[in-house]
Amino acid sequence: MILKKMTLKNYRNYEEVEVTFGPGLNIFIGENAQGKTNLLEALYLCASLRSFRTRKDRELIKKNEEQAYLRLMAANQDGEQKLELLLKQDQKKRIRKNGLGVTTIGDVMGTVKAVLFSPEDLKIVKDSPQERRQFIDSELIQISPLYYHSLKRYQKILKQRNQLLKNEKVAEEQLEVWDDQLSAYGARIIQLRNQFLSDLLDLARPIHEEITEKKEYMELQYRPGINLPEGWSEWELDQLVSHFRCEMEKSRKNDLYRRVTHQGPHRDDVHFTINDMEVRQFGSQGQKRTVVLSLKLAVLEWMKQESGEYPVLMMDDVTSELDQKRQEYLLKYLKPVQTFITTTHLDEKMKTSANDFIFWINDGKIYK
Repeated sequence: MILKKMTLKNYRNYEEVEVTFGPGLNIFIGENAQGKTNLLEALYLCASLRSFRTRKDRELIKKNEEQAYLRLMAANQDGEQKLELLLKQDQKKRIRKNGLGVTTIGDVMGTVKAVLFSPEDLKIVKDSPQERRQFIDSELIQISPLYYHSLKRYQKILKQRNQLLKNEKVAEEQLEVWDDQLSAYGARIIQLRNQFLSDLLDLARPIHEEITEKKEYMELQYRPGINLPEGWSEWELDQLVSHFRCEMEKSRKNDLYRRVTHQGPHRDDVHFTINDMEVRQFGSQGQKRTVVLSLKLAVLEWMKQESGEYPVLMMDDVTSELDQKRQEYLLKYLKPVQTFITTTHLDEKMKTSANDFIFWINDGKIYK
């Protein structure tokens, strides 16, 4: 996966700019609030169709302008790709892929595969379960159309079921139709998340061991949001669906009393340990950073394993969060991956690795 050229018009603090990238390391350097992260955000927006900083598209449009335009030229194993996004005030974004309008987001997901690594990613380890579910979702939907479809259907059905539970009088029979659908999609999500996390751990553990010089042993445990017996991961899908349905029936009275759905993958969590120590509660900042770094590098390998090509890696000011040893490991690891880094300072090792693809950014202007 290679990103070749980006064009921006009235995006954030950029009036109009076009920039051509190198196939290896690309560095965006400049002082704070000059547009480094805005450029990285634009690249990630084309890959994921969402910003990693805001949910409101209107915040992406330059002040006093009505619309913003983004065009990304890329190449993947299927050939040349062109993605265009048009953002308008208080309207849904318009998307074109290779000159044709896109009606459903699923049609463009995975066209540009990207892994984002930012200081905010520490939340994966130290904050709420929602952060860990979002991490899983953001990686899986780029590779698995089945997961994307199942997740969107599950979220829609869950919302409808919860709205029904808010009514003053709800007969249990009314919930049965929703429960059948929720069980089918929910079981699929749990199955796919479990496989993803199992594969990810196999890839992350040796990375983590190398970074820590084999002093630490990383483990993760997937905790689905429904009650499951030991050995459930060996079940076929239909057995998991049936069990999910039974658990929904058991919790129905409690759901009616509390007026919310208590069981399902919307309650999933993941626990990380190092040498049997729970990382979220007892891990140091350095240990948490190493876990997150190991996970993100493992995702690169997982996407390569699943799709046949590496995604691009986008890192927002993470070098300041890593000590010298971790920085050196990172630069050594990234050689086969097109990488975009934002930073306020440039050391000699990064400068040598970038091979002249160093972009200086000042007040929405880009200089090479």
